[in-house]
Amino acid sequence: MERLKSPREFSSVYKQGKPYFGKYVVVSVLPTDKNVARVGFAVGKKVGKAVTRNKIKRRLRAIMHDQCTGISPGYDVIVGAKQKSVTASFTDLERDLCRVLKNSGILTSGLNESTGVGEEHA
Repeated sequence: MERLKSPREFSSVYKQGKPYFGKYVVVSVLPTDKNVARVGFAVGKKVGKAVTRNKIKRRLRAIMHDQCTGISPGYDVIVGAKQKSVTASFTDLERDLCRVLKNSGILTSGLNESTGVGEEHA
């Protein structure tokens, strides 16, 4: 799993990709012809100040790191946080993101069910 970094990559996923909505996250997915899945994270200023936004991004990265083996290669994915994600626990955020990823159809294998591991992520 690689990262989406440039603004051009983000804008192409937003313009051409398909969004999938959850309670705490929005996942935009764009099929590509690459042999790897690329993931980017977007947490806007409406979510909160820098400390809050970084906390949400750390949580989302940790969840995606656990799920990265199940994501099919050949997709660009942007995980965006909604304002409600600030009040969500790690477990709630994990369940919502996993459900949205499953609904998007980009997972190759079964989901890693939450085992309580990762609760220490900030």
